[in-house]
Amino acid sequence: MDEKEKAVGYIKENKIDVILQQTLNNLYKKQPGNVFGYLCEQLDKFATKPSIHLISGYEFKSVHDDVSRVAVEATCLVHNHEQTTANAAVGFNSSEETMSLDELKAINDALQGSSALEQEAVDEKLKSLDVSPGMKLSVSTAIFKSNARLQKMSMFDALQQYYSGKGMKMPMPIVSIINCGKNGPGKNNISSLAVCPNLGLSYEKGLEMLDTIYKAVEELVKKKNHNNSCLSPNGAFSVACDKPEQMIELVKEAICELELVPGSDFFFVLDCLASDFHSEVVPGQGSAKKGQSQSNSRHRYDWFEGQLKPTEDFCDFLEGLVESEDIIALVDPLHHEDTEGYEALAKKLGPKCLLFSREGTAHSSSVFRLNNTISHSITQLQEMDRAGTILEAAVFEEGETLLADLALVSGCGFVMFGGFRGIRGKLYNQVSKLLQQKGPAKNVLSSWGFKEVVPEESSPVQE
Repeated sequence: MDEKEKAVGYIKENKIDVILQQTLNNLYKKQPGNVFGYLCEQLDKFATKPSIHLISGYEFKSVHDDVSRVAVEATCLVHNHEQTTANAAVGFNSSEETMSLDELKAINDALQGSSALEQEAVDEKLKSLDVSPGMKLSVSTAIFKSNARLQKMSMFDALQQYYSGKGMKMPMPIVSIINCGKNGPGKNNISSLAVCPNLGLSYEKGLEMLDTIYKAVEELVKKKNHNNSCLSPNGAFSVACDKPEQMIELVKEAICELELVPGSDFFFVLDCLASDFHSEVVPGQGSAKKGQSQSNSRHRYDWFEGQLKPTEDFCDFLEGLVESEDIIALVDPLHHEDTEGYEALAKKLGPKCLLFSREGTAHSSSVFRLNNTISHSITQLQEMDRAGTILEAAVFEEGETLLADLALVSGCGFVMFGGFRGIRGKLYNQVSKLLQQKGPAKNVLSSWGFKEVVPEESSPVQE
């Protein structure tokens, strides 16, 4: 076979003559201004879809303490050329969570050659691999970002495809202000205090007000600590408090000269993280420690250092705190296995205060974090009552802003990214930026309200 016959065979085998003839006919009919741009666009439809060529990674020093983390990069084969399409460095929830570059061999063995445009198929392969959860989520995130980039879509538009383009909904921001906790200074073991704006405010107006509160607290903390303000990993100010009430008193003191009223302009959110000061005893055998009350419950709480008490006592304390202070929500108020406690607390507080749990406990709404893979996370989120869900950043965030896009697309009622410093402030501001770019959004919580609320006339919220 001579070269001419080979060429004819090659053209026929790949249908080049047929495709070019159809494309040229359409070109003449449409007569676009950008002729070669049109040809590129039309011929690209017949190109082999981008595939995963290599998942690589590198170690970097985390912004949180002296911890090394791994970032991953996705390189895809696009039009016969290798192209690094995206990287990802996801957050983590414990300093004990580790990722290793050695895990990349198993990942490449499983993913090389796979379509970069089929997120669910990639995530299904990742799910079956014996690698760390952090590595799975990092690779999944990198592929998701690659997918969006290759299709010339924003992250927001790529996420909207999972929600059938139902438009965006405005969440309420919850911003962390004071951090104490079991490992913090002082005798108060309740984890942290956050603030949430009046439910009638727009996201932008609410965020502006919370920023004012955050800065006022920062100034007061510096004043009390010789111009020093120690930040916790979640962006809140680490303060020594011997009682939970002192966290609230500190915020009130900071805003005393501002025209802001707790219970009207904003509310408090108490993140208890009760599992950190929870222990168990054998029911009905009396006090396990000095000061511990008799109870049929096996659950005990040491919310005030040195005073281990049963569920009933802690529920009474929380009820009293909600009654006396303007607390709109409690997060992880009890250990997730303390189901009777959650039931009792829900009856005590009724519609006065929301209960949230990170473990999906009965009688509480959910706090959700990205986990495992992007597909897995979105599926989980779709199955939840999203209006009653807090979308939360990782304990140790590293820089991904995907959560901000997801916050508006998913329809979650609240976002809790932490304080206003670093990446956490960037997440809050990214939500605000998207709201301005994409236009007005309906408030997810427009039908809610624990106090009488009146939306501002200037609010862009559409009813």
